[in-house]
Amino acid sequence: MKDTFILFLFAALAFTGCRKQVSDYDRPDFDPQPTLNAVLQEDQPVWAQVTFAQCLDSVHPAPCTNAEVLLYVDGHFTEKLQHDGKGRYVGETTAEALHKYACKVVVPGFDTLFAQTEMPEKPVVTLVEIMENATVDEEGNPCPAFLVTFKTDPNKKEYYQMNMDALFRSDYASGYSFSKGTITSSINTDDPVLLNEGSDRLLFSNEIITETDYTLKVNSTFGNHGWGGDHSGTAVRSGYVVVRMHGLSESAYHYMKSQNAFEEPDAYSNLFLGVISPINLYSNVENGRGVFAAIAPMTCDTVFINPKN
Repeated sequence: MKDTFILFLFAALAFTGCRKQVSDYDRPDFDPQPTLNAVLQEDQPVWAQVTFAQCLDSVHPAPCTNAEVLLYVDGHFTEKLQHDGKGRYVGETTAEALHKYACKVVVPGFDTLFAQTEMPEKPVVTLVEIMENATVDEEGNPCPAFLVTFKTDPNKKEYYQMNMDALFRSDYASGYSFSKGTITSSINTDDPVLLNEGSDRLLFSNEIITETDYTLKVNSTFGNHGWGGDHSGTAVRSGYVVVRMHGLSESAYHYMKSQNAFEEPDAYSNLFLGVISPINLYSNVENGRGVFAAIAPMTCDTVFINPKN
């Protein structure tokens, strides 16, 4: 961590030395743009945030408190969302799976904003298994893979996001070692579904899945390690794995994909080269910016490995 900070500081200083302040620069005018953002969650009241996008030096978006926010469910008007005084418009309608939600926002002086999404079903995980020594990390240490089997419908597009918390402990005759961490990507990816996404992140669709059950293979690595005593002899492994899998609307999936594309380039390479390609974050809001999306969260039961009584 210390070396990383020093490298970043050196790069920042180097580029600071190459800069020269431009005098008499007139910043171009920026017309505020209405923005609609909402992530609906199953079994929770529908809400939306309406703000104005501002120029680059603005710290926070400007709230819009005089909008008329109309909610439609399956094409039928349902209610007018009310401003809660804290920057959000909230309704009494509870989001339910497989229903379509649309939001029409009337802001005085601007074109009417419109966005829609569908609430997905909660994923169904049927089995979680562990494959020992499935791959190796950057230092050549053996790492396991998690095999997560879940239900899907190959007749329609479905979208998912997954993460895992894991702790592995190996006890020897007179010593121990442990590894733990949160897993959001797969190293040395060899799973067809993840390869089809072109990313090691655990964000994927069922685009190439042809069966109703699929087993996703996640090659894992851990961020934290510890050890003590003598590591010789036979080890007894124990620990746990918690799998969290979420169903996503199409809009949530595309927004997260665009966000990952923004975060994945090598920051140091771009910094030293002085070239960073612009990336437009996904938006499904007509006549404005933002994203109107839905998520169905699900947590798989904890899987214990050789639990101790």
